[in-house]
Amino acid sequence: MSSLGDAPNEVLSLVLNKVDQQGDLYQCALVNKSFYATANPLLWRQPQEVTDVCVLEDTILFRLKQSFRLPHDQCLHSTPLGHNVRKLYATMLNSLQDWRAVINHVPLVEELVIEIQDLPEKDIEWIALNCPHLKCLTLGYFPDLVDCYIDSLRHCINLRELSISMVRGADPQLTPLQHCLLEKLTLESFENCGDYTKDTFFGGIPTLTHLDMEHKTGGFFRYCQTLPSWTLFPVLTNLRFATTENIDNNLVLFFKAHPLIRTLSITNMKIRTDIMTSLATDLVHLQRLTLINNNGLPAFTNTFHRVEKFTLEGCQMNDEHMAMYFPKLHYIHVAKETSTLRRYLGVHFDSRTKLTYLPFTSYDSLPGDLKVHLPRRMGGQLAEEDLHHIRDTALGLVWIE
Repeated sequence: MSSLGDAPNEVLSLVLNKVDQQGDLYQCALVNKSFYATANPLLWRQPQEVTDVCVLEDTILFRLKQSFRLPHDQCLHSTPLGHNVRKLYATMLNSLQDWRAVINHVPLVEELVIEIQDLPEKDIEWIALNCPHLKCLTLGYFPDLVDCYIDSLRHCINLRELSISMVRGADPQLTPLQHCLLEKLTLESFENCGDYTKDTFFGGIPTLTHLDMEHKTGGFFRYCQTLPSWTLFPVLTNLRFATTENIDNNLVLFFKAHPLIRTLSITNMKIRTDIMTSLATDLVHLQRLTLINNNGLPAFTNTFHRVEKFTLEGCQMNDEHMAMYFPKLHYIHVAKETSTLRRYLGVHFDSRTKLTYLPFTSYDSLPGDLKVHLPRRMGGQLAEEDLHHIRDTALGLVWIE
């Protein structure tokens, strides 16, 4: 073998499977017939639009439909190209006709993102029956969601992640979800949608590890108190929710019933003393805590023994002796001077919090024990994406915005 171009297809497949950029794979497909035969199926794993799409004829589904109509003798592979598709994105621009023409040719798809409005019930049933390998499903901008839509999903035996966004209609009806072996569930709604109430959950989902409820979650937590047991999700480890309601008592009981939570994010809710105490005493495995727009926080009175990442946005707190209550946190950083942080100006962080303040002005200002892996850039400066990476991955850090 004189060059990689002469390598067997099995070797090329191992190499090209490591290429994750569509543009690079496209260039590889132009090398020769062997490269094309190996790279082309990989390009079909996640068909992408190369420019901003404004008309139907430029959408992925329309172009895929045209490709599937090519005569078989124009293809280099005996395997239909649609069988290589693993992720498919259907935007609001797509028509039902294009959607139905394409979904018939992608039986091995594993992830679907559907934003087609007013998708009929029979199309959801068709997905369940003809996409047996489906693992992740996103239903965006879904109107009037009722049981009949979700009931078909019980036939998706491999479905593990479900995300639903509702923009109008009455209370969401999600009773059949208890029959799905879901691991991650995201529920989003908007101002004119119903609350998550008794009709939302008929019972628990025993396999659920990630739960994300973005809006109007008070009804759900109130519903929990009507059940014989608060333990709806016995293996829940990640919880994110937003609410403006006073649900302190219900939330404390929910925390007590789900002590395995390791990652918690609370948005827009007033954090009172009993909630703060419950975070420290009931969630004994809590490692990552994010509080967003919670206004004034009560003083810390209990130790968070395992928290190794603490993110605050739009909150006011008494940060004195923070290191005493968070023994695994060693550094603190303020991302920007917002109105809620003006009181920090002129205050020496190290003396108040007993934590080391990090300005993140350069690559060399990053301590080695922060466990963040970043490339060293020209001049040693940190780019905006580096700061985002630090915020998302750094351990032992309090990040304040």
